[in-house]
Amino acid sequence: MFELPNIDLPLYVFLVVFGAYMVFYVLYSLFNIYHLVRYGVYGFGLYLIVTVFTGGTILLVAGSTFLLLEYNWMLPISLENATEFYNEDLFPAL
Repeated sequence: MFELPNIDLPLYVFLVVFGAYMVFYVLYSLFNIYHLVRYGVYGFGLYLIVTVFTGGTILLVAGSTFLLLEYNWMLPISLENATEFYNEDLFPAL
């Protein structure tokens, strides 16, 4: 059977991945807002859409930040038991 060495993966690795996703999301959002304001039809609807989108983004980022603050991100995740549920039927021989 396949044996993994005793590897401990710190939990903050997932936080780094989430942070990278948030950076790309913010850059893409700024790109979209710029194009809405620059090339959109001026009026109340445009400003309402931009305001609702920006407010929703701020609420979601703030909510996820407050939810993630309560975790201890320095705890390690052990990969020692990762193959415990391995079954030969899961990966049949070709």
